Amino acid sequence: MPFWIVLFICVVVAYFAVTEGAKKYFDMKLQVLFNLGLYQDCIDLLDRKLARIVMSTYKQYYLRFTIYEAADMDAYADRMLDHLLEMSCSDKQRRQLAVRAFNFYIKTGDRKRAASMLEEMRPVVSKGILADSQLTYDIVFRRRHDKIDEMEAMLDTNDLGLRGKLYLLLSYQYESSGNKSEARRYRNLEKQLRDAHRPPTIKQNTH
Repeated sequence: MPFWIVLFICVVVAYFAVTEGAKKYFDMKLQVLFNLGLYQDCIDLLDRKLARIVMSTYKQYYLRFTIYEAADMDAYADRMLDHLLEMSCSDKQRRQLAVRAFNFYIKTGDRKRAASMLEEMRPVVSKGILADSQLTYDIVFRRRHDKIDEMEAMLDTNDLGLRGKLYLLLSYQYESSGNKSEARRYRNLEKQLRDAHRPPTIKQNTH
């Protein structure tokens, strides 16, 4: 076998070895930083040239969306989500994205886009996810308020994300039923829970 072919093969093998190693490094480092609430460090890591080389554009945008949403930077998260929804991806990725987008639009009160995502989810997600999403949509945008007792019975959960969602949905239901004081109380509880776990602010000059 000619020397140049051997050299070429060695270069290709080395390239893929380095690339895979870099992918694993960035994945692990991002996970650690994210779990610590160091969201600005996550963005700085994604801004590195090597990260842009070894990660697909879809993955970069998805990670940025996740980070911005966790940091309550909705305008930045919305911009990333707009990009993601226009990109090509696998069926599995699209299903996951539709669910994430639906929940984000519920959070930001965007009825039209939440409805669009709900319709996209309808034929492709599990019955459980669809039922939960439909209930959430009905409570937030259609003033449904018949699940108060059931949701209040679930408030002792250790899942902070679920508890925050329950607080929010209960506030909507009490508002719809005319009980302003209870609606206000649950909004305050949701805010207190969110503030207690609020991360450091990300610099506004990020991408």
